[in-house]
Amino acid sequence: MTVATGRAPIEAVISTRIVLAVPAAAALLLWPALWNRYPIVFADTGTYLSQAVHRYAGWDRPVFYSLFMLALHWTVTVWPVVIAQALLTAWIPRLVCRSLLPGLKPAAFVGGVGLLAVGTWLPWTVSELMPDVFTPLLVLVIYLLAVVPERLSARERIVLTALAAFMIASQQSSLPLAFGSIAVLWLAARSLSRRGGRLLALAAAPVLAILALCSMNLAAHGRFSVSPYGNVFLLARVIYDGPGMAALRTGCPATHWRLCPFLAAFPATSDEFLWTDASPLNLAGGPKAVSADADAIIRAALYASPGAELRAALANAGEQLTRFASGDGLQPWPALVSPWIARDFPAREAAAYAAARQQAGTLAVPPFLAGLHIAVALGGVAACVVLLPIALIRREPAAGLLLAVLVALPLSAAITGALSTPHDRYQSRIVWLAPFAAAVTLAALLRRPDAA
Repeated sequence: MTVATGRAPIEAVISTRIVLAVPAAAALLLWPALWNRYPIVFADTGTYLSQAVHRYAGWDRPVFYSLFMLALHWTVTVWPVVIAQALLTAWIPRLVCRSLLPGLKPAAFVGGVGLLAVGTWLPWTVSELMPDVFTPLLVLVIYLLAVVPERLSARERIVLTALAAFMIASQQSSLPLAFGSIAVLWLAARSLSRRGGRLLALAAAPVLAILALCSMNLAAHGRFSVSPYGNVFLLARVIYDGPGMAALRTGCPATHWRLCPFLAAFPATSDEFLWTDASPLNLAGGPKAVSADADAIIRAALYASPGAELRAALANAGEQLTRFASGDGLQPWPALVSPWIARDFPAREAAAYAAARQQAGTLAVPPFLAGLHIAVALGGVAACVVLLPIALIRREPAAGLLLAVLVALPLSAAITGALSTPHDRYQSRIVWLAPFAAAVTLAALLRRPDAA
């Protein structure tokens, strides 16, 4: 006669709670979209909505995030896009917690995500129709593959590699971030006496992303290049740092650069130069035409004033590192987004979009939350710095997570600040990693040896 112990039902309940932890955490991350009554949009959202639908490739943004969106919204409603982003944003940190804190209770994980949903900019990024959410997730994926791959299943490693390739291809700034993170974490795994991921396997994601980008640009623009017109962004930065404008003024009398007739009409900021219709960039024929001159102007500027440009790049990176205030980009974007919603989506979707707080101009981060976000971010960075030597001495795998974050923060600032223009949204999208990494590491260090 078999005696029932009740263990199987208990294990089934625990298993169910583990499965439900990710969607429960994802739901918490969607509160800004729910409060707004519609997913949040940004200036670039219109391009991402339209590229895949109308089958074109813009000069400035890859099409892969647009394809991701189309596969989810099918020109019916964009809500599945932010739901998918929330699920990914819950699942990847769950893998990190499972790898470093085995046995962590589902309720504790969901509670931790709830704290991030209140104390950081993370849920606002998740709720936005932009690929910015993938930048910090890419750092976590590379950490998992580089430092603790043995704690993942073969299927999980394959899925994460494919996801990393997609994330890199969605934003060109993620390519140098990926290579830098891989190099540092691969070396860190060895310093922690861990086997870690194989370098060739780690390189698979960025290599796949490069092939995808080059193939897409060859088909769309006839150029087998990662960013066929990306030199226009660097040109804008060099001009507005000073050396580029000096090179134009010096070289224009003897050259036929397309920008030369418009030297007196340059606007005050690089953003206006890049994005306003009446800017010299567009008056000179547009980004694709000016791109043909960009390399020559950049070379002239760097040859004439290499020190000045280096100082400007470092200053921009330093400014970007300290700019992570919440709320950047929450204003309405009627000219850049509204026409695409009205054109490609049903009337009920356009009505829901128009009724959102953002379109009414009333969407903003409450001041007390904005202040809390800054305090949590600074506290998280400080905690990472304090915990790193302790974790390294103990050869705790979480040391690699701390290192990943402490490298990604300045590296991301250097990429976006030195090659673009400092904006709060660039650093705010990634700084939530600091309190997350600090909390996970502290919990790992406090665990009893027999609990691991």
